[in-house]
Amino acid sequence: MQVQQFVLGMFETNCYIVTGQETGKCVLVDPADDAKTLINYMEEKKLEPEAVLLTHGHYDHFLAVPGLQERRPDLPVYCHPLDCPKELEEHDMGMVFPTVTAFANVRALEEGQELKLAGIKFQVIHTPGHTPGSVTFLAENSMFTGDTLFCGSIGRTDFAGGSMKQMRSSLRRLAFMPGDWLVYPGHEELTKLEIERKTNPYLGNI
Repeated sequence: MQVQQFVLGMFETNCYIVTGQETGKCVLVDPADDAKTLINYMEEKKLEPEAVLLTHGHYDHFLAVPGLQERRPDLPVYCHPLDCPKELEEHDMGMVFPTVTAFANVRALEEGQELKLAGIKFQVIHTPGHTPGSVTFLAENSMFTGDTLFCGSIGRTDFAGGSMKQMRSSLRRLAFMPGDWLVYPGHEELTKLEIERKTNPYLGNI
């Protein structure tokens, strides 16, 4: 498995294009703003996306989806139902943004689900706290933690739907997973789970 990282959008969100054993196929995890950059990379590498995987439903993690679906209308977008509101748009900072519900071909994620995409098996772990529907994707020796676990920190819990109690439970679950893992977070630098166990103050207090 190979992971290409992009830092995109006004919030410097990490987006990942993941390729596996299936030649010419890839998966996009949290495609943040700037579909053109992602499409140009996939065209250069002769890759076709099989799916978009969303770690949660905050707009800074999926603003490239409309551009990606304009290119490929049937592209599935996976998100936990708790992060798919009834509304089609939300207002923030004087601007209007789509919600996940506004996209075509949205498919539900659930705890323990396994997805085989681009020759890679992704396992879904429900890790609420940052949002009610936050998930972590496990693939081989890697975890895509979204805004649950960062390098040396964690995601905020003071947004609507956030819960520090749930966050502590989710962090405890990740911290006690056996073995070491490469951690691909939603923001900031990449890290390893063993490093976070030893140095992250939020994992030391659970």
